[in-house]
Amino acid sequence: MPTVLFSFKKLANGHVMFHGTMADAKHAAEADLKAHAGGCPDFGPAFRAGQTIEFARAVGYLPAFDGDAIEAWLDEELGVPEEDAEDEIIDLEPEEQG
Repeated sequence: MPTVLFSFKKLANGHVMFHGTMADAKHAAEADLKAHAGGCPDFGPAFRAGQTIEFARAVGYLPAFDGDAIEAWLDEELGVPEEDAEDEIIDLEPEEQG
């Protein structure tokens, strides 16, 4: 069954950051999240130290990797009425390392 796996981490400023994977089965989502934790310098240490909270949710389908498709899918999953849905995808530029 298509699955979304969420992992939440509390940041030093009190905000909550989350990582997630969407896969065709729960075991695949878990494998992807563990692989990500192996290489992510921010998430990985917290995951290995047990400082994250994970849970999985079965979903009816996974959207195509397209901003509009993901937005519509997320609105549907969250039960956001169409008249309340945002139509703008935010394009954040990564900060330059220097």
